[in-house]
Amino acid sequence: MKELLSQEMLVLFAILAIGTAVGQIAYRGISIGPAGVLFVALLLGHFGLRIPSVVTELGLLLFVYAVGLEAAPGFFRTFKKHGIQYLTIALMTIVGSAIATILVAIIFSLPLDLAIGLFNGSLTCTPALAATLDSIGRSGFGSPESVTVGYGVSYPFSMIGTVILIQFLPRLLRKNIGKEEEKWKLEQRTDAPPLEVAHFLLTNKNLDRKEMHDITSRHLSSAVISRIYRSGKMFAASPDFVFNLNDIVVAVGPQEELEKTKLVIGEETQPPASSMGDVVSIAAEVTSTEVAGKKLAELQVWELYGVVVTRIKRYGIEINPTGRVTLELGDLIIIVGSKSSAELFTKMVQSDRKQSEETNMLPYLLGFVMGIIAGAIPIHLPSGIDLRFGSAGGVFIMSLIIGHFGKIGRFRLYVPPAAKNLTRSLGLMLFLAGVGTNAGGKFIGVIESYGIKLLLAGIGVTAAAWIIAIILMNTFMKMNFLAMIGALSACMTNPPGIAASKQMTVTSLPTISYASVYPAALIFKIVMAQILVELFLRM
Repeated sequence: MKELLSQEMLVLFAILAIGTAVGQIAYRGISIGPAGVLFVALLLGHFGLRIPSVVTELGLLLFVYAVGLEAAPGFFRTFKKHGIQYLTIALMTIVGSAIATILVAIIFSLPLDLAIGLFNGSLTCTPALAATLDSIGRSGFGSPESVTVGYGVSYPFSMIGTVILIQFLPRLLRKNIGKEEEKWKLEQRTDAPPLEVAHFLLTNKNLDRKEMHDITSRHLSSAVISRIYRSGKMFAASPDFVFNLNDIVVAVGPQEELEKTKLVIGEETQPPASSMGDVVSIAAEVTSTEVAGKKLAELQVWELYGVVVTRIKRYGIEINPTGRVTLELGDLIIIVGSKSSAELFTKMVQSDRKQSEETNMLPYLLGFVMGIIAGAIPIHLPSGIDLRFGSAGGVFIMSLIIGHFGKIGRFRLYVPPAAKNLTRSLGLMLFLAGVGTNAGGKFIGVIESYGIKLLLAGIGVTAAAWIIAIILMNTFMKMNFLAMIGALSACMTNPPGIAASKQMTVTSLPTISYASVYPAALIFKIVMAQILVELFLRM
């Protein structure tokens, strides 16, 4: 048995398997999810089992990279709209937690270096811990071991407590998840109106005998004309198609743009009962690297293929297919045209089917390299403090940038959804297994040395962060509950928290909110941890 337990990989995967099984146990619909791995790791860590630190850091990097890539498409749009709100949430929560740290240090007569460790652990922020240890090393203040002990004591409660709190929060705040999802979907429809189909009877005499390009070249509306009905037959909307009065014109676009089309063509009418003709509608996924990265106008879809792109779907969001839209790998496009033309264009778009099933590893790995380098670069503040984001912070910020632009230089990055899910889940479990075994080995000894007051102090700082964030978001900002639990997880930089949040809804709102708050929360924690060191130096 001793020989088996010395096999680090065996111990690691046993913790992952048992922890996953424990996390799936539900009571009245509530389970601890990925935190089950942390519970098992804490228990086995107490008995001396360990996971290599490199595995822990690798898991954290994989997790934050996957979260950043997943959230990037909606992050910049959401942050542009709610940026001040998210910055306020992060700043107020971190400042309030720092004040709570000072108070518990005074109330419980704790050493100041131990108190800073509590601050880092209560907010579950490993980069802040690293920044604290670096600052202490440069200043000579306190003991790095005491900081680590404080972190190890408060971290498990904050990590587990946040997950449990998030799952109980709907009942505590009397929130209905279904209603919150509907509110967000309504907001999404307002921000990015869905594409609709309308049929117009051509009554504008100025368009009689005019060719299609005579109308579209004037850019009177961004709605796309996809087909035309005439005398019971259906025709594709090719550039040289000649209109006749009483044609029924089919257009696709946002309602506002369809209203403009109505003013140009004529009154809206019912679709015809029958439609003969060699016109089809095909859905095709963009998998060709030759197509990805090009604007629709560059592809000359009309001129070269005689088809019309009527819709583009990306990450579940419909995009109006104007000529300025750039296609990306994984986009789903709806094509209308003659059967032969549509099939020819589809074949070109899907010329490399493997692209939709595989990750382009070069830009994927370059993202890690650039993120780790960025996290190690010191930012010199006026007060003399050197700020570093750390590997996790740098990789997360880089993943948001890469995920938004979809490329690094000339290398385009596409990660299939299944690969993102696997990377996120596996990374999170590796991270929890590592921190759990490390904290489990110190937990009992720390409690015996410093007493229960140390644990209570850590609980106090964690609870202060919870209360400040929830009151601010729920009472003052009236945030959507799904955005609130994502933001709360980000304020606590708590990966299991966002995992628990994602299990509560089919929408991506918690992830988008998490990604919007996380960078600010991470930066503020790193800065505040170093400010506390400087402050305690002067006390």
